[in-house]
Amino acid sequence: MILWVVILAVLTILSYLSDIGVLTFLKDIRIPFLNASIMSILLLLCAAVMLIRVLLKIKQKEKEMLGTKITALERELQAFKEKVE
Repeated sequence: MILWVVILAVLTILSYLSDIGVLTFLKDIRIPFLNASIMSILLLLCAAVMLIRVLLKIKQKEKEMLGTKITALERELQAFKEKVE
């Protein structure tokens, strides 16, 4: 995840330098059918990948929490069964 943040930061800096005119060659590179600069597309892709990764991690965390809850409830049930007998 940190790698994606670093890549996004580098692309943002390059995009800014391109916009102010320091890196003019990056401004000229465009994707024809989208009519957008390559930097804009790369920024969009990195942000989308980060969003997808965060969403997947949230789902994974929910599954982990449910797994620990099931384990705790199974222990409680076992203790209750032992107590009843």
